[in-house]
Amino acid sequence: MTQLTRHRRHAFTLIELMIVVAIIGLLAAIAIPAFVNYIRKARTAEATTNLGSMFAGAAAYYSADHGKRGSVPQPTTSKCLVESANTNFTPYGQLHVINWNTVPSRRSWAAVGFQTADPVRYNYRIYTAGPGCGHVPSDSTLYTFTARGNLDGDSVFSTFEMSIGSDEANELQRSGGVYKINEIE
Repeated sequence: MTQLTRHRRHAFTLIELMIVVAIIGLLAAIAIPAFVNYIRKARTAEATTNLGSMFAGAAAYYSADHGKRGSVPQPTTSKCLVESANTNFTPYGQLHVINWNTVPSRRSWAAVGFQTADPVRYNYRIYTAGPGCGHVPSDSTLYTFTARGNLDGDSVFSTFEMSIGSDEANELQRSGGVYKINEIE
């Protein structure tokens, strides 16, 4: 007579599976908010990078001679500031492509070399102490560059601001770092 032997299959019980699911849920509850903040923080890099680009362009424009072709450089044809400018859109949490042909202050943006074709999350502005040439070294702020955004589409905005002045050699320099308000909202 053949004897049937029972082989028990080794498997997880329902309780063990529920414990594993609970642990995974707990880890996700801890990790997801940290990940969302990490993503928002990464998106703010756009603002600081673009403000730095605006500064570099403004410094080059300030140092360049803007006299007519064939004329002798004069003090009034260099050390120039552009007019105040605004990209003119309200940030609402989505990427926005700036149509540079419709921006009223497009000449100022072109002068500082800031006309990105990439979509942006921030509205950019240039505040100028006074456009024109012949500026001399001073302790006052010549430019303030700002980036204002709304990464999550709520009513709270983040603002990044960079102030620019001139040093004793009458070259543009940053007045400290980038000032941030509600960085990741």
